Amino acid sequence: MHEIKIVKPKIWNFELVKGENAWKEVVYSARMSGVPENIPAEEVFRMIVKNDYGSALEHIIIKFDVKITKGNAPELLEHRIASHSGYSTRYIKVYKGIDKEKPVYEVILPPNLMRDAEKKEAFIKTVSKNLQLYESLLASGVPKESARYILPFCLAVGIYHFTINLRSLLNLLGLRLCVRASPEFRCIASQLYFNLLNELPLLRGLVGCRGLMRGACPESDVTGVRVGKQHPSYPPCPFRNRESEIFIPTIKELQSGIDVKEFNVEKAVEVQERIFKRWADWR
Repeated sequence: MHEIKIVKPKIWNFELVKGENAWKEVVYSARMSGVPENIPAEEVFRMIVKNDYGSALEHIIIKFDVKITKGNAPELLEHRIASHSGYSTRYIKVYKGIDKEKPVYEVILPPNLMRDAEKKEAFIKTVSKNLQLYESLLASGVPKESARYILPFCLAVGIYHFTINLRSLLNLLGLRLCVRASPEFRCIASQLYFNLLNELPLLRGLVGCRGLMRGACPESDVTGVRVGKQHPSYPPCPFRNRESEIFIPTIKELQSGIDVKEFNVEKAVEVQERIFKRWADWR
C-alpha cells in the first residue's frame, strides 16, 4: 500500500482579480449609486464594508485553491454563492494527482489527535485498514466511484479551485473565524484572512468573526463560549470579558442596555491575528 502522509488544511494560489486596484471597483459602484465625489475613495470603501452595503462588494472577485478533508468538503460547499471545480474521487484514484513525484495518501488529523501519540497511532492504523480495503476493491475490478465509499473522513481529497466574491468571502470569514467553528475551518479561514489582508490592507480592522464585523455577537446564549463555564472543545472567545477594552457584547446584552466601554480596534486586531496565526499553523 502507498505511504500515508499527514498534512494540514491548505490555501494556495490566492488571487485578487485586478490586484491592488480591486477595491476601486467598489468605490466606482458606490459613486454610481450617489456617494459624493468629495468623500475620499479609501473612506468610501471602508464605509461600504463597515455598513455592509454588500451588493457593491460583489464586484471584487477572489480565486484560490483549497485542500481540506473529504468529510468537511461538503460543509465548505454550503457557502453556495461561489463557483468551484473539484478533485474527482469518482474518476481519479485518491493517491494519484496529489503528489505526482511520489503517490501517497494525504490525511488531515486534528491537532489534539496529533499531540497524543497513542491515539494518533490507533487512528492511523484504522485509516490504513480502510485504505488497504480501498486498494483491494480496485484490484478486484470494483469501479473507483464505488470503491470510494470506504474512504475515511480524514482523507485530504477535498481539493477545489474556488471563485468567490468579496461579499460571500466576508460572510464565510465571519462564520468560520468564530471560536465555535471546527478546527479545520478555523485553519482554512485564518489562511484566507491573511491572504485577503495582504492583498487588501484597507480591510484591516474590518474583518474577523461576526461579532467584530457587526459590533455585536449573535451567539447570545451559547454556553461555554459567551456564557457559563468554558467549553472544553472550543478556544476561549477573546471578546467575552466585560472588563476588557476589546469586549464585544452579544446582541442580547446590547438590547438589555449593557454599558460598553470604548472599543480598542487596534488591540482587537492584534489579539485576533495572534489567534488566527495559531489556527492557520494548525496548532
